[in-house]
Amino acid sequence: MVQALLMALVALLNGIQGPWQWYMFREPVMAGFWVGLIYGDPVQGTIIGATINVSYMGWISAGGANASDLYWAGLLGTFVAIKGGMSLDTAVAFAVPIGLLGNYVHVAYMTLASIWPTRMDVLAAKGEWKKIRMLQIIGGPSFVLILRALPVFLIALYGGDLIQTFIDALPVWAMNGLAATGKMLPALGMSMLLKFMYKKELLPFFVLGFAVAAYTGLTDLLMFACIGVCLAFILIKLGFSREEKGVE
Repeated sequence: MVQALLMALVALLNGIQGPWQWYMFREPVMAGFWVGLIYGDPVQGTIIGATINVSYMGWISAGGANASDLYWAGLLGTFVAIKGGMSLDTAVAFAVPIGLLGNYVHVAYMTLASIWPTRMDVLAAKGEWKKIRMLQIIGGPSFVLILRALPVFLIALYGGDLIQTFIDALPVWAMNGLAATGKMLPALGMSMLLKFMYKKELLPFFVLGFAVAAYTGLTDLLMFACIGVCLAFILIKLGFSREEKGVE
């Protein structure tokens, strides 16, 4: 019961629209950490969440429309993986349909929450700004509580054994297929990211980083991040980002 209540709290914070909640709870790597902490293995939860996160590297919400729900993919994807004892690859494959299911929840939330701006317009015409502020504080979270936190609470409370039974019932070929799909999804996430960020002048640095990682076997991402920041700083100082302007 306590773990289910904590999962509901994380789901509430995971679904609230705000910068602090986005960075601390929404991203799968952070959602994975909190789920892992609740179930006694924060390291494994973070690893699972980070692996799921790679699949969503190119994720973008345009005008409130989502291709898949990032919120539940990380939160419930990690929960299912931990409770079912899945491998990382299989966990990523399971996170995708969970994200698609969560997308219906997202659409329902956006639809229901649209009533609040209309109500705020009425209050604004009357000059009742305190009530507007109150709606801003409790309006959206009230729907998140019903649509996201409550289902997660019920899944965490009653779904663990059902999930394990379902996984045990899957044939070997299905599990192998999910594992193979899970191995491809992180590559898809990276390719989506490169589609948005690709610049031909940056390609040598991408190849350099890939070659160093592949041939040395180094997997410390923090080291690569530090090196990347230092290289970026040096190149900016050398004028790498300045465009040459022709003189007429």
